[in-house]
Amino acid sequence: MENNRKLSASCVVIKNNAVLLVKHTYGSAKGKYLIPGGFSENGEMPQITAEREVLEETGVTVKAKDLLAVRFTTEEVWCIFTAEYSEGEPVSDNCENEEAIFMPIDELLASENVVATTKEIVKSALDVNTAVLRKSDFVNSKFDGSTWQLFI
Repeated sequence: MENNRKLSASCVVIKNNAVLLVKHTYGSAKGKYLIPGGFSENGEMPQITAEREVLEETGVTVKAKDLLAVRFTTEEVWCIFTAEYSEGEPVSDNCENEEAIFMPIDELLASENVVATTKEIVKSALDVNTAVLRKSDFVNSKFDGSTWQLFI
């Protein structure tokens, strides 16, 4: 399937006071750690993208939950979800990343090797006062829940 370069998604996965990160091999984040994620495939809903990308990049299975953040540029929308860890141990995909790890939160927040945006997103995920958007059970009658979703 072809990627939709206008929409990307990621997950913040926290397990045992550590966050799932990948060490990127390319682009402006080369050599730095960030949350796993990537571009949607055409026709794919963002939370499905986030779950698929986490699995592809780390070997870890997760369930995307609440919409934690959205980053907009003039070219792209990036959706960041909280996620529930299901199973698996982090393993690099040996392509887009050279390492996949659960990094302790304190180390992540102090590290110069973690991209600033990831630090901000993780701080937000940890803040109990952060308002998240939850997926509503409501679905517009012209659609079904696999192609139309409302987060409120």
